[in-house]
Amino acid sequence: MVRQTVLVPDPVPPLPPGLTVEQRIALWGDLLDACDQLLLAGLRRRIGPDGDLRAAYRESLARQREEHDRMLLGMADRFNRRGGRHGG
Repeated sequence: MVRQTVLVPDPVPPLPPGLTVEQRIALWGDLLDACDQLLLAGLRRRIGPDGDLRAAYRESLARQREEHDRMLLGMADRFNRRGGRHGG
């Protein structure tokens, strides 16, 4: 039986050819702005029109930092259990 590979399209569209570094940086900034707007819209939807958006944003960032810290501590713990040493 012959196995066929299904090609999955790249979820990230390619950049237009010939962009300068400055144009690439500007596109990156636009992407970050769009992500912020999506985050704020999601928070606004969750807290409603009368909720404190700044407080919700701070809480969201605090949760994200806590999750990130737990992940890093877990990675460090697994590394140490496997006998990893600093500096070789």
